[in-house]
Amino acid sequence: MVGCGAIARWHLDAIRRGVSRTDVTAVVDVLPERADVLASETGAKPYRDLEEALRADAFDAALVMVPHDRHEETAIAVLESGRHLLLEKPMAPTLEACERILAAAQKAGTVFMVAENAQYWPEVVTAKRLVEEGAIGEVVTARSWHCAPPMEEFYRGEDPWRLSAAATGGGIAIDTGSHWLRPLRMWLGEIKEVVAATGRPMKAMEGESMCRALCRFDTGVVASFDAVLSPGPTAPVAPFQLTGTQGEIVVEHGRVLVFDGSDARATVDPRGTYFTSYEAQMADFEAAALDGVTPAAPAEYALGELRAALAMYRSAQSGRWEPVW
Repeated sequence: MVGCGAIARWHLDAIRRGVSRTDVTAVVDVLPERADVLASETGAKPYRDLEEALRADAFDAALVMVPHDRHEETAIAVLESGRHLLLEKPMAPTLEACERILAAAQKAGTVFMVAENAQYWPEVVTAKRLVEEGAIGEVVTARSWHCAPPMEEFYRGEDPWRLSAAATGGGIAIDTGSHWLRPLRMWLGEIKEVVAATGRPMKAMEGESMCRALCRFDTGVVASFDAVLSPGPTAPVAPFQLTGTQGEIVVEHGRVLVFDGSDARATVDPRGTYFTSYEAQMADFEAAALDGVTPAAPAEYALGELRAALAMYRSAQSGRWEPVW
């Protein structure tokens, strides 16, 4: 585990609950106290930098969870050592850095996955199945909505790097936004172009803490994407809604509702929660590394969310629709 910040806790819980053939043998962080905490919980040996852990030959695969601007150097170091890699999203803040990481992965020939847990989000996967089964006919439009106060463990404390535009490569669109863009792509296909507006309701954050966008897909369907770090309390709103020619699907946290025009609405059990997605993601990585199983999504697929976010930034400046690809 390279990087022992807030998200490392979520991944560690997923390792404990979701896989049986993976042991945490090394934990790396520039802040010794953070590495020491995880080391005491897992029995792993703590290291102050990745190079030290590589020299000790302390692990077979790495889960990299460092600030975005350090993804390239860290990922390439892992890949060049011949080890498997699960890299937190985004792959990197720039397309050029992503290209270099992908080239290193191709040369290494090991497993390389980008961690986007929304690919395994039970409610999202359930909605995908319903769309493919034609539960609401042909999709006409959709919306993706995330509006919540910033989580304390990610935006406060002694090292709140997500407040830095240089460290993240932007703001909420390039970071948290991918969790709400990936489901749209899973349901609707590839995003062709976007038009967006951004704002900074969270003043301490250098990058945008609000992004509102329209996304036009290759199919012609237009969906809305909203991501907001609210400075105050927020009301509960379903994160996703799909409108079709024969009804609607509403994706809530913990259940999926299908409205087909009858008096009754169908509630579909997604058999899991948002946090279950981290377990499924880790199981996918473990199976790829140990059994040669093809992951649910190739690493290159993660470029879609990054490209969409970068296009939104361009659109916020130009005031026009901007191409994603």
